[in-house]
Amino acid sequence: MNNITALLQCIFLGDYGLLTLTPRYLFLVLFPVMVLLGLLGQILPRIPFLRETSPLTSQFFYCFVGLGCTTCALASLDGLTDPKAKSRMAWILVLLVPCSAKLTILAAFASMVSLKVFLVFLLFFASFSALLYFLIGRLLPCSDAVTRPESSAGSFSLAAIFRDAFQSALDTALPFCAGSLLISLAVYLGLLDRLTEAFMPVMDSLFGLPPEAAQLLFLGILKRDFGAASLLTLGMGGSFDAAQLTVTVLMMTFSPPCFNSAVLLVKQQRLPGAAAIWLGSLLVSLFIGKITAEIFFVCLL
Repeated sequence: MNNITALLQCIFLGDYGLLTLTPRYLFLVLFPVMVLLGLLGQILPRIPFLRETSPLTSQFFYCFVGLGCTTCALASLDGLTDPKAKSRMAWILVLLVPCSAKLTILAAFASMVSLKVFLVFLLFFASFSALLYFLIGRLLPCSDAVTRPESSAGSFSLAAIFRDAFQSALDTALPFCAGSLLISLAVYLGLLDRLTEAFMPVMDSLFGLPPEAAQLLFLGILKRDFGAASLLTLGMGGSFDAAQLTVTVLMMTFSPPCFNSAVLLVKQQRLPGAAAIWLGSLLVSLFIGKITAEIFFVCLL
């Protein structure tokens, strides 16, 4: 009986519980992000110069779709006939465009640190993003064959924005609850602890991060939502200082695509191309984490 009580308490009231973490993440983090994206979605198509067809404006619209969901943005690339243009946009979407789940990671991070720390993070993020965009441009030059999806500027409706954001949170609730249940069971059975212990030396020796960072990174790769939600729990628990938290969030921001996006990449890019993008983003994430950790180490001596 005691074991059953402890299990139920872990499932419903634990750190990843159905009555603790789930509602807090869905309606205090995800819902505001989706409202913001809805506002941008109704405002941006009304800007005249964004209606012009060019490679750069085409990239803009694909990237805007990626702000909502990388998987949806990758699916929209099916209209591209140029393989190089499709590969270029896939790299940009995976590496440089934070989806709504990654935006919630940034929102959670911003809520836990000072303005100075967040501005330092933005400086690192912008610098690495600019460098990666330059490298992608050199390896896969922009093509005039890029086309953007048609967009229309319908009537502005604030009520529709809030309704769609609320519906998005509700649509996320069921898979999030299922994942929360699985994660709670893994915590109760000690599986995450074993995984964390296995990678603890790597986190400490290479990046100077606490062992909880391994758990965050694994959860972020498995499902971005859980990475963001876990950041709220672990970050507020005092396990990380400001520098360690910045390094961890940078690695999570540039981490490999989630499972759904990875499956779509295999369909579009075939296995070699998808593996190159997934492994490339993993190496980029580790490299950025290492460089940032070394910079903080030198600056804080």
